[in-house]
Amino acid sequence: MWTLLLATVLGIVVGVTVVWLWQRRAFHQRLAATLARLRREHGDLAPLQRPLLGDDPLAALANQLDDALRALERELEQARARQQQLAALFDHLSDGVVLIDAAGNVVGLNRAARTLLPGARDGALGHPYPEVLRDYELNELVARALAGPTPPPGRFVELGRPRRSVQAHASVLHGADRPLVTLILRDITELRRTETIRRDFVANVSHDLRTPLAALQALVDTLLDGALADRSVAEDFLRRIATEVEHLTRLVNQLLELTKAESGQLQLARVPTDLVQLARATLERFQPRAATKRIALELRADEALPLVPCDPDRTVQVLANLLDNALKFTPEGGNVCVEVAHGEGELIVRVRDSGPGIPADEIDRVFERFFKGDRARSSSGSGLGLAIVKHLVQLHGGRVWAENAPGGGAIVGFSLPLAERRT
Repeated sequence: MWTLLLATVLGIVVGVTVVWLWQRRAFHQRLAATLARLRREHGDLAPLQRPLLGDDPLAALANQLDDALRALERELEQARARQQQLAALFDHLSDGVVLIDAAGNVVGLNRAARTLLPGARDGALGHPYPEVLRDYELNELVARALAGPTPPPGRFVELGRPRRSVQAHASVLHGADRPLVTLILRDITELRRTETIRRDFVANVSHDLRTPLAALQALVDTLLDGALADRSVAEDFLRRIATEVEHLTRLVNQLLELTKAESGQLQLARVPTDLVQLARATLERFQPRAATKRIALELRADEALPLVPCDPDRTVQVLANLLDNALKFTPEGGNVCVEVAHGEGELIVRVRDSGPGIPADEIDRVFERFFKGDRARSSSGSGLGLAIVKHLVQLHGGRVWAENAPGGGAIVGFSLPLAERRT
């Protein structure tokens, strides 16, 4: 009996031990396979640092799982950093970008797009694109991109207030979970403005050169046809020829001077200068011309103004151009006033006239080359005076501006820094 009982107990103990060892080995083998698969999924192909079935397998398993979780956390942090970098890059693109999903909803837009599109606000994401774009031509462009496999051709549209010239392109972006329509908006307002200025410059130069050349040709032809025999007529024609040649010479000299000023080749001889005395002397030069139109010239200046480092000859040229312009547009019996005042680190000079003022749409263009306020270009002068003024003042490190006076007339002003600045 005791022998049978002992054998039974020993059999049970041996069986339980064998089953426990087998289950332990199978359990750890399954854990090892799961951990290896987890490591492979996260790109870790290195072998295990220590065998899983060691003296302390649970500690080894915990270490391996901890290493895998740490690697996963590092990858997630790197992915978040890359996402933030891409989001910042997307938001700071100079071109406007609008992302539209296959359902026609806006899923992304950057800062430039929000500036160009009046309907693109912070709450625009998730809304249908017609509500965000609010432009028929852009809506049609996106609709064609959503409908067809080939991207539609780009278009030029006018957006916003004030109006901006925008070049728009729409294309389908593949490679994601679902295709996206990418709408690119490129602001070409300044480019078009530059092209307009260039065309106007060519047209204005051609006009201002063609007129005196045509007059010279007519005068010379008349002299060659027999007018040279009449001394009085010949002398009159020669005086006219001299006037036209002088006009051409002055125009060419102004062009050369403007080119030097724009390219920075014009050298300034700066000396401490009394700007009030300079303005008074310039006004005296224009006094006879103002008297013929019964225009009163006036000088107003603050007391105890400091000397300003500038080139006196170039500053006189600036004042002369401004006074010439003011007298040209001031009617008879009007007045022109030169004001010299102390600013913050600068002296400010304003030339105020009692003329008709400057049209609002021309204030930003008065300093362009060859720009004239009269559309027929009938006024005398080359249209280069204010352009030369702008560049001469900028060479001094100052600034120029034009505005309409509250009581009527125009104000064209400039400032010169009290301390010499590098340009």
